[in-house]
Amino acid sequence: MLSSFTLRLNIAETVRACVEELKKISSNFFDISWFSYISDKDKFGEKLNSQTLDFANWAIHKHRLSITPIGNFVVLFVPLFSRTKNLGVLIMGIKSDVNHITRGIIDIESFLAFETSMVIENMKLTKELVKRNEEVVEAKYYLENVLNSLKYAVVVEDIYRNEEFSNLPYRALIKDNTELKEQVKEMVNISFVDRVEVSNEIENDKNFYSVHVVPVELSSGLKVVASIQDITNTKELERLQKINRMKNDFVASISHELKTPLSAILAYSETILDSIGELDAETLKQFVGTIKNEGEHLQSIVSDMLDFSKLESDSFPMNFRRIDLIKVLKESQEGLKARAMENGIKFGISIPQNLVNAYVTADPKRIRQVVDNLVVNAFKYNDNLSPEVIIKLREKEDEYVSEVYDNGISIPVEERKKIFQKFYRMETMKAKASGTGLGLALAKEIMEKHHGRIWVEGQDVCIFKFSLPKKDWLSQS
Repeated sequence: MLSSFTLRLNIAETVRACVEELKKISSNFFDISWFSYISDKDKFGEKLNSQTLDFANWAIHKHRLSITPIGNFVVLFVPLFSRTKNLGVLIMGIKSDVNHITRGIIDIESFLAFETSMVIENMKLTKELVKRNEEVVEAKYYLENVLNSLKYAVVVEDIYRNEEFSNLPYRALIKDNTELKEQVKEMVNISFVDRVEVSNEIENDKNFYSVHVVPVELSSGLKVVASIQDITNTKELERLQKINRMKNDFVASISHELKTPLSAILAYSETILDSIGELDAETLKQFVGTIKNEGEHLQSIVSDMLDFSKLESDSFPMNFRRIDLIKVLKESQEGLKARAMENGIKFGISIPQNLVNAYVTADPKRIRQVVDNLVVNAFKYNDNLSPEVIIKLREKEDEYVSEVYDNGISIPVEERKKIFQKFYRMETMKAKASGTGLGLALAKEIMEKHHGRIWVEGQDVCIFKFSLPKKDWLSQS
């Protein structure tokens, strides 16, 4: 009987079904005429008078099974409760004489009530867990929809670097972009190791991304949340605004650059025309020389502008072939030697004796243009009382590194990347000599087309360097 009760009780799906099973097995011990059940949420069975309700409340709060005569019946109060809360009370009107109810029967009824209480408690807990689980699932679904609707990508990784969650924008972003994914993972690793927030701007395939990584300590362990926002349009707007400012500066600068030599040319030409019969040969030669120098200066400005325009439109002619870099450097030194002497500059070239040849794939005309530009800049901006400029070359494993050294003041670290931007000129450069701000930008573009690079070093001196790969990348491409 007890095992059958336990089986039926455990398959019951409602509180009422459990109470019905308790009443049913209780009828084996008591002649039950009526019953009622009351709790905070459930109420069924016979309607009770106030006296019976008072006894019921006393029984449930005392957690004590009790029997008392009320009216024409002996009423049995069976409280149902767990360790933490009251569940309800089963009230049964019985015809038995109260004196015939033994202690053993009361103990059995108490045990049956305890078992029923446990089942009802578990049923309630299960319902609460199911409800909470449904709420969690609903909240998770809601959160996923919110995160998927965002314009920026989100990924959550655990301490083992497994992706616990990623929204649709993230999966779309890294689908064919393993490089960006690896860059984000590097930031995630730093955040895990150092337990710090990490923010950075990443440039990838001509796009710009703002990445913010945050470590979060949860009950399930340490997690890292990474958010990635595409800021390409913002960067492009900043770039266009910057270019616009630089172009305005360039227009003002170039106007001044063109106006100065033109004014000199016009002034000297008018003087010659007005006084040609009065000028001696030496003065005339000096005037014509000045006109020639200013004309060459104009030609240089126009040439820089045309070259840069061609580079940006990819119409800049390049005649790549295998050349000896040493020969180009020596030609540059030889071509600018007279200019160095005129300005009192000690000018030379330094190549290791064991370096007989330095073959690279390049356009000799454009490499000469880069070297000449760096050397002429060194002439113009060297403020040392005993100026010295040296062209140097050294060999590395996979490349040749050329440099133009001058003993003038070094370029500040914060300016070293800016000076290769088009139209950009340092204020100190503007004060010392004229220029368009295109020469170094042009040199950088030329080096990139040669699979090389260009940069500046030096603490107390100024050293411009550029490198060219040894391999014949033209034939291998």
